[in-house]
Amino acid sequence: MGSATDIQSRIATLAKDIDALYQDVAQDEGSRKELLGVVQGAMAKVESPTETIWRMIMSPHAPAALMVLIRSGVLKDLVSSGKPKTASAIASTTGVSETLIIRMMRPLTALGVFRETDVYTYSSTPISELLTAPPLYGGYQFMFDLATRSLANMPRFLERTNFKHVDGPPGPFQDCNSTEDLMFPYLMKHPDMMSNFNAFMAGSLETRPDWFQKFDAESLVLNGAKSSPEKVLLVDIAGGEGHDVQAFGRAFPSAPGRLVLQDLPPVIGNIKSLDERVERVPHDMFEEQPVRGARAYYMRNIFHDWPNDKCVEIMKRIAKAMERGYSKLLIFEWILAPKGVPLYPALLDVNMMALLNGRERTEEEWTGLLSAAGLRVVKFHIAGPEEEGLIEAEVA
Repeated sequence: MGSATDIQSRIATLAKDIDALYQDVAQDEGSRKELLGVVQGAMAKVESPTETIWRMIMSPHAPAALMVLIRSGVLKDLVSSGKPKTASAIASTTGVSETLIIRMMRPLTALGVFRETDVYTYSSTPISELLTAPPLYGGYQFMFDLATRSLANMPRFLERTNFKHVDGPPGPFQDCNSTEDLMFPYLMKHPDMMSNFNAFMAGSLETRPDWFQKFDAESLVLNGAKSSPEKVLLVDIAGGEGHDVQAFGRAFPSAPGRLVLQDLPPVIGNIKSLDERVERVPHDMFEEQPVRGARAYYMRNIFHDWPNDKCVEIMKRIAKAMERGYSKLLIFEWILAPKGVPLYPALLDVNMMALLNGRERTEEEWTGLLSAAGLRVVKFHIAGPEEEGLIEAEVA
């Protein structure tokens, strides 16, 4: 065991090494996430068990304080000012209690969300500034309003059901909101929440890499595709406002065949702009698939919203429209490892259960669903444990 001086020197060296390593990986998302995983793993080793427990006990408090500052207008007021403001000045422009501002700011300055520049004086930081961007501003409110409430309710709900697994409604979401609606119908009845959700989803799609940037679209879709312009090359099922299929079309402008976007009529009707090449088709994925014999049917982060029986129902509709030996179903979602699942997808799985009665799935679970729908896995394309994968399937 080294001396106290030696230990302090080693800690200082480690801190410098982490700073230098971060600069090297900052532009490489995969390496950055790998480094983050190592740092988080190191924290778990260094943190005492008591500290870990207390960190979890106190974890809801700062997010609640931040939600107060978002809803009260303090966040936007401080960010828009572009300079430090006293609690008294913020109270004057927002009408919020000065004492309340001071108390809510304490945990958030400690976490670096805001900066305390003087006594009861605050400025924004890159974190709070980024929070005012529509995707994160809407996303934070959506998750706090719906997910946090459902998650907080989940233990009591499961206790009342004798801890049965959630395989469909009613689940924690229906229970805490006193509704029979699934989340999406519920959102349609609450426009403000729907607006926050839509901003969240749109922003998430813009910042996540496209599937064809990770995986070989040439071999998966383009090679062997029928060259007739009448044939459909790719159908994006439940594809929202068309971000993915439009990006695919732009990446492969000379690819043969048609590109089709499908979603519910209100979603299709809300599209503001979309490349003319992409055909807009109103469609409910629980109904018969109208596009038959396409080269690829593509779905991104749809199945994790649904329990197993509903997933099989959706898959059967697609399988019936597929051409044996030619058509493929491409599913871009998390493929959980049977052991050692990283924190983010593990938390996302719990979130899916609390909000949507859905789940993230392992290779074994994906294989079971596809088999029940008359499909078989051709290959699991794995990018890494911290990234979504691609499931390639065909008619069995």
